[in-house]
Amino acid sequence: MSTEVLNLKPEAFDPHLEEDTEKAPQGDHSARSNLRASGAHAVQAAEELKAAAEAKAREWSSAVDHKTAELKEKAEEAYEEAITRVKTLQKEAEAYVRANPVKAVLMAAGAGFLVGVLARR
Repeated sequence: MSTEVLNLKPEAFDPHLEEDTEKAPQGDHSARSNLRASGAHAVQAAEELKAAAEAKAREWSSAVDHKTAELKEKAEEAYEEAITRVKTLQKEAEAYVRANPVKAVLMAAGAGFLVGVLARR
């Protein structure tokens, strides 16, 4: 990339601006002055646009960080709730097996038989 492209001075856009303006007629001198002012205005506008874009990027980044933290908190709550439910189901299943051992063994055998039949197909 050339340094001319990165140079945001009005002279970078028109190399003739650096020439001696004393040789030019009065009207030409005025046009060059207007061109320089326009170039300076364009540079200022570009810098303001850059600052606005950076501010908007920081704003969006902050919003994304906030939303990410919020979703992480919700996911952790859901995970904790799922763990609690699994532990409750496990305790209930253990209590049922202790209360009805014969029934539990017959149900487990029946489920195993069905899985075996389905696995053969």
